[in-house]
Amino acid sequence: MANSAALRQLLIHAFLWLNNVHRRLLTVFFGIVGPRAAYQLSGFLARLLYRLMTPVRDRSEAQCRAALGKRIAPEEISQVAKQSFVHRVWNLTDLMLAERFLHRTTYQRYTEGVPEPHLSNLLENQRRGQPAILLTAYYGSFDLLPLILGFQGVRAGAVYRTHLNPGFDAYRRRIRARSGCELIPIEQALERLPQLLESGGNIALVADHHAERRGLPVTFLGLPTMAVRSVGLLAWRFDAEVAVAGMRRIDNSFRFEIEVTDTIKPPDWAHKKDPVRYITERYLRALEKIVLRDPAQYVWGYARWGKDLARRLTEADEPVQAVS
Repeated sequence: MANSAALRQLLIHAFLWLNNVHRRLLTVFFGIVGPRAAYQLSGFLARLLYRLMTPVRDRSEAQCRAALGKRIAPEEISQVAKQSFVHRVWNLTDLMLAERFLHRTTYQRYTEGVPEPHLSNLLENQRRGQPAILLTAYYGSFDLLPLILGFQGVRAGAVYRTHLNPGFDAYRRRIRARSGCELIPIEQALERLPQLLESGGNIALVADHHAERRGLPVTFLGLPTMAVRSVGLLAWRFDAEVAVAGMRRIDNSFRFEIEVTDTIKPPDWAHKKDPVRYITERYLRALEKIVLRDPAQYVWGYARWGKDLARRLTEADEPVQAVS
């Protein structure tokens, strides 16, 4: 038994080591061939992998159909779901390209960053000590958003989920924190986020999670879900502004566009009966605008509406569509 466990650990370490070596080699290769060739190669591999991963394909198409069935033609569903998986793989490609190309003196070649007047508002709030909560979704190049914020002078504590591969986790964290943003493991968020807001700082979150327990019953893209209460509670408690944005890829040229769809300010909820619900539903509507602008850049393969609904949608004999 002990020998079996030791062998299993050895195999895991060997796999992780090979994975990290492969990533480092790809990073060098992508840096040499450039963004267009890197996206073409990783896109080809992603489409091949997607074809082989039947459970991922079925879930992606089922959730995409349920949420978008009344918005796009039925024959487009499979294409949107497949391209969504390609964009998911391109998140890793983005990190590898950012290693060489995305620096403080070069980032403006690839993005105009946060548009005005939103950037000036964030910087002015930062100067005055007005706390802000910056929200995005699993959309586009969300991994690089803290990097661009920092290059533009916006200091924020960005919450992230620790990757199971320690080597990759350190690699991703190093690149994303290069511009000065603080990377906060989700396990430390409960303690660290209030500290930052109380001191007048900014926090950045991916906010389209499904909360299995103690969530707020709402809808997202017309489907029932349980939203996390933490954003609304933090904004209400610390009088923090809430800004909703997405970082969209432009073609496959390592260029990005940041779109801000809403800014929610304390006076907006001052006289609301339920401020937490008001803030939550309003930022969800703003996230929907981002997704609907280019649905193929949203990650349809993860259980956005909870594992139970994802299973029921995938196994349904008749397509289930969102309520308009």
